[in-house]
Amino acid sequence: MRLRSSFFVLLLLLGTAAASAQSSRNYGTIYSRYGLGERTSFSSSQSAMMGGASMGLRSATYAGIDNPALWSDQALTQLTISAHVQGLRAEDASGERSELTSGSLGAIQLSLPLVSNRLGLTLAFRPYTRVNYLAVRDGSVQDPEIPADSIAYRLNFEGNGGLQQARLGIGYRLGSALAVGASVDALFGTIEYLQRTEFESTAITETRTRRSTSLRGVSGTFGAVVSATGLLAEDDAFSLGAALTLPTRLSGERMQTLGFSLDQDTLRSEVSGHVTVPLQVAAGVSYLPNSRWALAADVRYEPWADFESDFAFGGHDPGTGLNQMRDRLRVGGGFQVIPAGTDRLAPYFARAAYRLGGYYDRAHFEAGTTDPAAISTLALTGGISLPALIPTARFDLGFEVGTRGTTERGLVRDLFIKGSATINFGERWFRRRQLG
Repeated sequence: MRLRSSFFVLLLLLGTAAASAQSSRNYGTIYSRYGLGERTSFSSSQSAMMGGASMGLRSATYAGIDNPALWSDQALTQLTISAHVQGLRAEDASGERSELTSGSLGAIQLSLPLVSNRLGLTLAFRPYTRVNYLAVRDGSVQDPEIPADSIAYRLNFEGNGGLQQARLGIGYRLGSALAVGASVDALFGTIEYLQRTEFESTAITETRTRRSTSLRGVSGTFGAVVSATGLLAEDDAFSLGAALTLPTRLSGERMQTLGFSLDQDTLRSEVSGHVTVPLQVAAGVSYLPNSRWALAADVRYEPWADFESDFAFGGHDPGTGLNQMRDRLRVGGGFQVIPAGTDRLAPYFARAAYRLGGYYDRAHFEAGTTDPAAISTLALTGGISLPALIPTARFDLGFEVGTRGTTERGLVRDLFIKGSATINFGERWFRRRQLG
């Protein structure tokens, strides 16, 4: 009971801290204004440090969120909570720079082994997209009362919010070579755009326009993993995994408010509509030559060119026919090494896991250029997984360093560094009592 109650204490404390970080109004990349926002990819802290490779990465400690088939491998009830912090420097062709910081929730996941190492259930919550930007434009207009003078003004374009994903499903192992899984996925959230016009003259009141769009819908994911052992060595293991997430039709309402103060608006209107989020196809492999080493790689594809919406978003406006959405392609991989392997009596840092990887993510929008590759992301990932005092727990510290975009063609280049902290905690809940 003591360990079981600690599950919920950790959930409360870490979840509250992560939510507080997520609510911060510090800003992120300007590219999050396109479509439904910046796509996020978090399956587990292990895969995040290995370039995001997760489709075929089997583990008794990490039940990756991406592929439901992997949920069959659990012997312990597992709780995972992750929080991220990011520092970003944006630069344009003129050399103008801005430095920003932000915090966010990585994921909360609870996995239950209904039948040890055969049937597992998982409930997970994680961000799906994130909108978090600020852009400023200065200008002037002629003063109607004094034609020779002009009035300076500043336009502030702000965006915040995004979509969250809740996933509930099961994974089932049919035999030593094959596991399958399926989940029900709920997408929901609110995306807000705010335009504020500030005037240099204090005699002119600031004006505001806000568009708030609330969306919700349900989809599903199907996954499979094929495994084999003894291919190149006596104790090696090879896995091939794949998952398909169906398109999601979201229902939504948009509220638009105009006025000098959004608390005392002069005009408010509301419209309803639908948004179709495209499918996702992902596949990956992993190879464990022995208990010390693990290698994995993934590829993901999302046809965002098929994105449909009754509402106008950044880069997409059904009223004018504007559509800057393009197909997303993400390729990543990495490795893990545990110097001590499975030796639990080895020195502390020999039992730690060291991970390194990288990924390439082609943007799902073109942002004023016909080449989405010009604003793609290239990043290096890595980190360390530390054993805790409780044998079934690990504390993971990860990093990600990368670049996104270019200063050419009027675009902005982002240089970013991210840090993450994740706790993975497990214990045996369902133990049959022995009578004697």
